[in-house]
Order: sequence, then C-alpha cells, then structure tokens
Amino acid sequence: MRPAAERNWLRLASRSKALGAEPLVLELDLMAATAAEVVVRKTLDRFGRIDALVNIAGAVAGLDVFQMTDEQWNTGMELKFHGARRLTIHAWEALKESKGAVVFISGNAAIIPKAGAAAVGAINAAIEALEAFWSSVPGVMSGCRQATKGSYSCGGS
Repeated sequence: MRPAAERNWLRLASRSKALGAEPLVLELDLMAATAAEVVVRKTLDRFGRIDALVNIAGAVAGLDVFQMTDEQWNTGMELKFHGARRLTIHAWEALKESKGAVVFISGNAAIIPKAGAAAVGAINAAIEALEAFWSSVPGVMSGCRQATKGSYSCGGS
C-alpha cells in the first residue's frame, strides 16, 4: 500500500473505532483472483456475517482510447469489474443468509460517455451490465428487490 493511502486507511480505522465500530482493514489487491475469497473469509471469521457489500473499488485511466495500452484496459477491468464480480459471488451465500444488500457504484461515464475517457465509460458500462445481471437472472436474486439504481436489498423490507 502506498504511504498516503495507508495513512488514510489508518485514520479512517481510528475514526471508526472512536465511533464504536470494529473496522477490519485488509491490505489486498482486488485484481488478484484470490483476493475476494480472502476478504469474504476474513470478514466472516471476524464478524460471523456479511450484511452489505458495496462494490466501489476502481481506478481507470482517463485517457483517450487511442492512448490506452492493453495493460491499462486490463488493469481497469480487473479491479473495477472483476473485483466487484468476484466479491459479489464469494459473498453471495452470506448475503442471502443475512438478508443483506449489494451496491454497485459505476459512475455516470457509463451513460454520459466522454471521448477523452472511453475506458472509464466502457468499464462503467460493464459494471452496469453486471448490476443488471444480478437483477434479472431467474433464481439469482430470489428474495431480493432493487432498492435504488445499482443497489439491492435481499429478503428485507
């Protein structure tokens, strides 16, 4: 973790503790195929349940499509799209058990694309498609309802 990012997470964890919360800070790269499984396992080990999952991680280069390298495209997809997909899949049983909720954050570039940020728009559109998957495939969202655009409540009122 970069020093500035580490300081921010430590400060956030300290503030959370001061408010009575029990933060679980994990230094993982969500681009790694095994990271989501580790996050879910450590969360369940520590808290015994998962009530909500907010898929917000992502860092996509805001470059013109002609300037982006394959590596930059792949990095954006691995972190933002595949990270959200893997976390949701690995947390799914725990979320169903707790009647929890899933939130996907993609940004407005999916619906208001800009020429200078084609990758951001394309990857955000993929997140929108992933969110639509969770809301439309029979049996996947059994007992769940769309609470707001990009968020679902499963089994609750």
